[in-house]
Amino acid sequence: MKTKLFLAMVLFALPFISNAQQINDEIKLIQSAFGMEKRALVEQYMGLPADSGFWTVYETYEIERRALMKDRILLIEEYLTKLPTLSETDADMLALKAMKNSAGLTGLAAKHYKKIKKEIGAVNAAKFVQLESYVQNTVLLAITESLPFIGEL
Repeated sequence: MKTKLFLAMVLFALPFISNAQQINDEIKLIQSAFGMEKRALVEQYMGLPADSGFWTVYETYEIERRALMKDRILLIEEYLTKLPTLSETDADMLALKAMKNSAGLTGLAAKHYKKIKKEIGAVNAAKFVQLESYVQNTVLLAITESLPFIGEL
């Protein structure tokens, strides 16, 4: 069930990430699509009561994660804009920004893992980290697969 729901979310979002000129609309669409459907997926997978302290931590996490993903999408727009005439300087800057963004996502997960563990224990916190990793990797793979590699244009 979780796989079907998540694949539907990815398939819904993919058409919206292919045109760099509509990036602001895409950000809103992706964030709204992945925000609500993702929450339903987390609710189903985690099976926690609505009054669990987890949900307060989760909402804070999601706000920060969405900001990092917005930065990632803007970075993709910048990549697509610069790709046809990519210079050494631009390539270096884009690579460094991408690594910083990835590190930010990892750091965010680590920061919130401690808070989540305090609320629901290590096993359930690890369960959330596993789900979050799966979701992020699937989304990033779907986005990356739609992007041209350097030198392809």
